[in-house]
Amino acid sequence: MNTKKFNNKGSIKKSNCIPYLTEKYDVIKKYLIKNNNLSMILIDASKTNDIKFHYGSNVYKDTLLALKKIISEIRGKQIRKDDIITINYKKGDQFYIFLSKKRDEKSFKTSNIENTAFRIHSYINKNICQTTSLSMKKWLKINVGYATTIYNPLKEGKFQLDKLIEDAKVMANYQEYKSNIREKENLQELIIKQQIHTVFQPIVELNTYKIIGYEALSRGPKGTEFENPYTLFNIAKKTGILFELDRICRKQTFTNTIGIGKNKKLFINILPVSIQDPEFKGKFLKNILNNIKLTPHSIVLEISEQHAIENLSVFKRESKYYTDLGFAIAIDDTGTGYSNLKALCELKLDYIKLDISLIHDLNKNIIKQEIVKSLINIANNIKSSIIAEGIETKTELKTLLDLGVPYGQGFLFARPSSPFPEINKF
Repeated sequence: MNTKKFNNKGSIKKSNCIPYLTEKYDVIKKYLIKNNNLSMILIDASKTNDIKFHYGSNVYKDTLLALKKIISEIRGKQIRKDDIITINYKKGDQFYIFLSKKRDEKSFKTSNIENTAFRIHSYINKNICQTTSLSMKKWLKINVGYATTIYNPLKEGKFQLDKLIEDAKVMANYQEYKSNIREKENLQELIIKQQIHTVFQPIVELNTYKIIGYEALSRGPKGTEFENPYTLFNIAKKTGILFELDRICRKQTFTNTIGIGKNKKLFINILPVSIQDPEFKGKFLKNILNNIKLTPHSIVLEISEQHAIENLSVFKRESKYYTDLGFAIAIDDTGTGYSNLKALCELKLDYIKLDISLIHDLNKNIIKQEIVKSLINIANNIKSSIIAEGIETKTELKTLLDLGVPYGQGFLFARPSSPFPEINKF
């Protein structure tokens, strides 16, 4: 989260100028009575609460502060200057925009309000995403709904406004549901058409800069939202077709690995459940390896912390089939959670991959260095090798070498690409 532009006193004062709904009740009721109807747009950011769990309360508060600032600036751009922007009490995670000017009864169309809501949603998402890191985008869940009420003199004004807000919330949830269905359909089409391509990033021996292998990374079609891996896999997880995506990614990886070169290892990301896939065993697997001219000893299966192993005993039993053939096992994203620490204790791992969050600015952070030292000791004791992910600077590389990390990958050496990239000169 880039919070600098939201942390100065001037910006905070400006973003806090959005009044609470209760402060504007009387004015809003007057609009309802005067115009005989009232339309509103609801911006619901309550589901961004996951940011608090993954990044902490301070980052969550900064996100809401950034959102307040963006919304306070839409007046005169996406809405009229006289429209009223309010915020829910205390939480500050829902915003209510009441459209003040009376609409011409003859030309009134609900679609006009829907279009306004769509423009606001697009504007907010575009601007809020510019203030966040790539990995945080999947937790930015901002929904927009809308509703209209007709003035009823037999009902108390506050009741009518509360019902208007409830209707807008229902519409926001409906819009989210429609969006999820549309995303699932688009992703299903992508999987059926096998529109997944593979890029490769070299894994390097840090002392010699020798390439020992490549990690295969999957991407959706270029120029689409699915080209971003965070979006691709997050939508698959959200819509319940992560396993189906994993299968096609694995298939395309093997198809695109021809030409990797002798004595190079292929690191493949798989879901823990994928080891039970019947088409990843027996003659299916043998035919695949024959086609790409690789032996099982050249394959490393990466199990990500992002997809926790729910049943270690089952995984240990199923993975034995592959390790007996000669496959190696790696735990990915180490340092991002708890479940892989249990895996470190119970699984026979060949590689432990340190997450980019541990490596970023490692040279400036003593605590990170101590964590890396501890993981190196664990790796040595269980006869595993450490691979540092996300190395971007020479100072990070030097610190890793000083600590005794043998292998690494990152933009310092090469960005993921296809075909197999060479090492950058630096």
